[in-house]
Amino acid sequence: MIYLKLFLVFLQVGAISFGGGYSILRAIIHHVVDVNKWLTLEQFNEIVAISQSTPGPIGINAATFVGYKVGGIIGSVIATLSVILVPILSSLTLYFFYMRHSDNKKVQTVISKLKPVVLAMIASAAFSFVKSSLGTPQAVTVNVVAFLILLKTKLDIVTILLISGILGYIFFR
Repeated sequence: MIYLKLFLVFLQVGAISFGGGYSILRAIIHHVVDVNKWLTLEQFNEIVAISQSTPGPIGINAATFVGYKVGGIIGSVIATLSVILVPILSSLTLYFFYMRHSDNKKVQTVISKLKPVVLAMIASAAFSFVKSSLGTPQAVTVNVVAFLILLKTKLDIVTILLISGILGYIFFR
């Protein structure tokens, strides 16, 4: 039964995933943390951190990790395939439609109207992460220090991530 539920949840998430990986995260949080309570927000944030450090789109990586956490290897395969099913079919359909009607003013208007919706979805996901990750003074300190190092030095981002990880380990053990 969990496999069917995983399939349906990530099929729904994939169906509304306009704008890329970060816009999809809010929908995954809603279904995985709020509705089904498969994970806590902290566990989900850890999955997002792992998803950002692995190759591939963050939304698909997050679906894969959530699927694994909830249903093992089979769950990860189901979540991954179901989250990409609707976007692949939609993309192919829209591609062929757009190729035939790309000069149409109504088509251009629809595309321009979708941009603010995508921006709002990305902003919503970003706000959720900021709220949950900046909860303690230590976390704020680590984030501010990492940001300042990034701005003021030519230090490699990997080094900054390592330093942040070490500081996080020291503060949050």
